[in-house]
Amino acid sequence: MAKSSAKRLDGRRILLTGVSRGVGYETAKRFLGEGGRVLGVAKDGERLGRAMESLAPLGDFAVLQSDLSDREAAPRIAKAVTERWGALDILFNNAAILLDPNKAPSFEDEPKDSLERSLEVNVQAPFRLTRELLPLLALGNEPRIVNVGSGAGTFEGLREEGIASYRLSKWALHGLTMLLATHLAGAVAVNAFDPGWVKTDMGGPQAPGSPRDSADGALHVVTLPFSVTARFWKDGREIPF
Repeated sequence: MAKSSAKRLDGRRILLTGVSRGVGYETAKRFLGEGGRVLGVAKDGERLGRAMESLAPLGDFAVLQSDLSDREAAPRIAKAVTERWGALDILFNNAAILLDPNKAPSFEDEPKDSLERSLEVNVQAPFRLTRELLPLLALGNEPRIVNVGSGAGTFEGLREEGIASYRLSKWALHGLTMLLATHLAGAVAVNAFDPGWVKTDMGGPQAPGSPRDSADGALHVVTLPFSVTARFWKDGREIPF
């Protein structure tokens, strides 16, 4: 008997932010390999162009340059999704910033406006994008939202020193995940995903993990049963918020 050639994301329409590097880039590659159709968003036009060159041959891949901290970014992205597909199956909120790689011991030692900028990009931007894309998700097939969180923003992580603004922003994103899951129960599955500490521009060269491993975990989250919602995942396992 011939083996089935079906792939786990065949035809799924996916909006993925932060696609030009690191976890976002490897996740896009993984999704394309499983038959997903990906519209990738990133701020850096040069890097986005390189991502387009390398990922487009792998499947249905397009890009949109956009700064998610811009209040007009979400409507522009929603318009692009509408024009391309008319509906959306998966919103993967991956883009984020870490403004204190030197791990200052507390808020007052971080660069100026670190908390405000972290909340803007890591919480408010995915919230605005989610709000704009909800009508398109409502037209999708078993629609899902995945917010890329972090172990740094868990209740346990908040007891540790360093990267205070980043920790608080990810803790808030986890809260947003749970609230959305409650509000959208039965209509949209909403989960959080921890990619782990991996070798990226954000994670640094000393990180123990690889973005490719994170991409495997991302694939697990977007292929969970549709009934699974309001949970936090890492390496294919559920972890506590």
